Amino acid sequence: MTIDFHMLFEKMISRRQLLYSFSLLSFLYPILRIDSFVVAENMRKDIEYPLTIDILKEAYWAEMTAKNHYDGYCQKALAQNYPNIAYLFRVLSSSERIHAENYQKLIKDLGSTIKKKRIPVSVADTKANLNTAAVKEMEKIEHFYPKILKDLSPESNDRAIIHCMYSWKSHKQHEEIIKNIKKYSGLFFKPLAKRIERMNPNYHVCEICGSTVDEEPETPCDICNYPRSHYKKLERPILLTN
Repeated sequence: MTIDFHMLFEKMISRRQLLYSFSLLSFLYPILRIDSFVVAENMRKDIEYPLTIDILKEAYWAEMTAKNHYDGYCQKALAQNYPNIAYLFRVLSSSERIHAENYQKLIKDLGSTIKKKRIPVSVADTKANLNTAAVKEMEKIEHFYPKILKDLSPESNDRAIIHCMYSWKSHKQHEEIIKNIKKYSGLFFKPLAKRIERMNPNYHVCEICGSTVDEEPETPCDICNYPRSHYKKLERPILLTN
């Protein structure tokens, strides 16, 4: 009887490859199951909260639009030698950024994404920018977020409601700042602007909810109740030059 060693060797190799393949599949199976579960779960959330996702995207773009405008207003105020007003705009920009990031993360967790788009920014002189900021902030306080929270009710996603409440309360927290903005953007803008430039604000913003205070906090955040260690002191802005 003649043994075909070549054929036997090929069978051994095939057997080894088969065993290796089974071993590899047994190793990857839990990972594949997890990935499949994550995809399926995201699809389920996308189906479960379609209205919530659309509302969160609307809120995201509203906050990003405000952030980009405040960045532009900040640089304009610096260029016109109003460093304290520029500082105020930087604080508002930081708060809006936190709101937008909260929405972006939640949208991703709900199985959706945000498509990038260009945000047009219109910047005038500092007096006009202050007046525009006052109008836009009060619109969010009185109309935008009350409507958003009402529209979220049917699907009742707790995290979406909580984050929108954070945003609304932090905007309401700015009411004193808004009153000053309106005052500074009035007939006596220049003398009042000089007055604010003699002040020494020291702004801190909560990185959890966007809450803004004008001095170092000594207690947990009034809005999200997280420890005061989550407040970040904002440094004064520097004029960007080409």
